[in-house]
Amino acid sequence: MGSSMRRAAWLGVVMAVSGFGADRDWEAMAERLVQAVKARPGERALARFHRSYFRELEAPIRKRLKAARVRCDVIDDRQALPPLDRYSIYFWMPLGEDGRQLDAREREAMARWLDGGGPRRSLHMHWSEGARRPDGLPAPHTPELDAMYERALAIDYAALRAAQDRAIEFFRKGTIRVLTPHGTDLMFRTGVRPWNRQDGDASPERAASARLRVDREIEYPAGVIRVAPIELTPHGVLVLPEMRVGAATARKVALYFDNGRISAVKAAEGQAEVEAYLRENGESAMRFREFALGLNPELAPPAGAAVIPYFGYGAGVVRISLGDNEELGGSIRGGFTRWFFLPDASVHVDNRYLVRGGRLAP
Repeated sequence: MGSSMRRAAWLGVVMAVSGFGADRDWEAMAERLVQAVKARPGERALARFHRSYFRELEAPIRKRLKAARVRCDVIDDRQALPPLDRYSIYFWMPLGEDGRQLDAREREAMARWLDGGGPRRSLHMHWSEGARRPDGLPAPHTPELDAMYERALAIDYAALRAAQDRAIEFFRKGTIRVLTPHGTDLMFRTGVRPWNRQDGDASPERAASARLRVDREIEYPAGVIRVAPIELTPHGVLVLPEMRVGAATARKVALYFDNGRISAVKAAEGQAEVEAYLRENGESAMRFREFALGLNPELAPPAGAAVIPYFGYGAGVVRISLGDNEELGGSIRGGFTRWFFLPDASVHVDNRYLVRGGRLAP
């Protein structure tokens, strides 16, 4: 079956299963999000919404928080963040269909607030900005992704946590190796490094036991596990069919790693542009940052899909990134981050496979 036929078939399934084009179930979504934070009476929450996009969630979220005896203040995307120290819960709702994010100053304020510890936690639903090309840059958000993401909120969270725990235990047993049909062959170790589980738990108990900043930043939809490998262990090559850098598109890009740092770049087209891009973004752009594996069964992309749903949280999707790994407990600094998604990877530890060809091994 050709890629266009697969795409059409997938869209047909989405339409049949989800009622494509129907209004979202805002009450069910609000119930899931408020249930996740397990708010205690007397806590104070801040919710930030776009002035119109996803604003339908405001009333049902506030209603449920009020019933839990939690005060909820609301701001929109045009307003600056107020002082956060008065809050223990922050609902970061989608800030527009164009995927607007917080600016650098707001992100720094968020980091300081989260690092204050205790029950402080943030619940994120980025939604429209989650669609990505395999080279990590944004892809158009579509109505079928709306339907997919809504289904991905209604998964069995106990089963997700069990799958995440099994995967982390598996990866801790030895050297991780990632292979793709395009030529990627990477090896690294994580040792006893802490893993971030995006399992949907935004409770105060989870926040209090956080080992990493991202343990306090809970994503919906849920699904991924993330780790900063031991910095000097990544070796091998990451091969990307294409990589957009500025106005250029480089093709058949190979990034060679030695002791966790890019030691060489080769490309069939655009090699000079890739080298300039990495050089211009500083030392952190040359460093291996993160290994992540998606485990949400409702976010798995169909075979051959050109778009990776929700930041690679789908079952079997591997994410490799370059740059600053502070939020994951690593030692690399510099502020740069660039993701790459491998939807057809195989992953093994000492020749025992957890992922084969982009699908979780039985």
